[in-house]
Amino acid sequence: MTKAEQIKALYRSNFSAFLKFAFRELNPKTELVDTWHIDVLADHLERVAKGEITRLIINLPPRSLKSLAASIALPVWMHGRNPELKIMSIAGSRELAGDFERATEELLKSQRCRALFPHLKADGRDGDLHFPHGGQRISGVVGGILVGRGADLIVVDDPIAPARVHDEPRRRAVNKWFDSEVIPRLNDKDKGRVVVVMQRLHHEDLSGHLLSGEQPWVHLNLPAIATEDEEWKLSRGGVITRQRGLPLAPKIDSWAPLYKRMLDIGAYNFSAQYQQKPYVHMNDEEVRGGWFAQPEEFGFPMGALCRVPETAILAYELFGIGDRHPAMPARRMSREECERFSVWTADYQRRLLEDPNAKFGPPENEAALFAEHRSCPAGEPIDDDGPYSCK
Repeated sequence: MTKAEQIKALYRSNFSAFLKFAFRELNPKTELVDTWHIDVLADHLERVAKGEITRLIINLPPRSLKSLAASIALPVWMHGRNPELKIMSIAGSRELAGDFERATEELLKSQRCRALFPHLKADGRDGDLHFPHGGQRISGVVGGILVGRGADLIVVDDPIAPARVHDEPRRRAVNKWFDSEVIPRLNDKDKGRVVVVMQRLHHEDLSGHLLSGEQPWVHLNLPAIATEDEEWKLSRGGVITRQRGLPLAPKIDSWAPLYKRMLDIGAYNFSAQYQQKPYVHMNDEEVRGGWFAQPEEFGFPMGALCRVPETAILAYELFGIGDRHPAMPARRMSREECERFSVWTADYQRRLLEDPNAKFGPPENEAALFAEHRSCPAGEPIDDDGPYSCK
């Protein structure tokens, strides 16, 4: 077997290799930054192609190749291996569906792809692609009527736009449409496969709706910055790991540009679209109010009623910016701290009578005052239920 034949065999048998091939065919002037997440994404989709996964949700940040992989490369690769398949590609808008159709046709017509799969001579009509062996790539739009059409694989990509997801009737309509229109279109309800591809936008978006249902879904969830250690076992062998705090693709989006993007789009959008973790509750001002810890003075825990921007909270939690969590409550005083604070306060009140400009701080004769406080019956019992109060 020649080297050229070996390369062709690799592209036909390994979807990760074919996905990178498809990217280069469709973007000849753009260099592909080959990151580990592409292999994890491709591995899940190859398992869908093989029937090992029948229900898959893919949640990745924007510009992560998820649409190219699921809506363009996967159907072409599966048709190349089995030209009798019927694959339905459903996009969130007609414009997006048109983009997927044009990209698919461009890939099929490329010289190198024709050399890989010479039998894939697509006949395009009515937005669909028909193949000589009976296979089809059926194009659809979210919300559209699919009655009378069946498929072996259905890919739903970006089912709702970020600008519309907070419109509750629209959001619920998408979820109801999926329940009533998508699953019934599978030719084989047991072996038929469904892939939902999207970035998270709302806790009750389509991903949230499906994950909270009774049907088990395999969930490929990759935040822009890892919030816990990750381990991904590839079906072809090998393990990929990512440590907590590391970006998804450092060569594309490292901490600095991601931090700037969070400031640009706000905490809600960043947490949802990039971290795949939409807030359940968030006010329009994107601030959190409460009794939060303040910098400790003289070693005593301090707190104050204040408002903290959610971006400041994410800055600390995701990027490690700040010396403390800005929305954590003040810690409880120990028994000893409570007694010492009582002594300091009593001394401060005494000094204020003598000097209105007196400052709170350690008494000059703290040891003697503390010993006197200890011997006083009023200083014996301590109320452990409150954070500061002594009986």
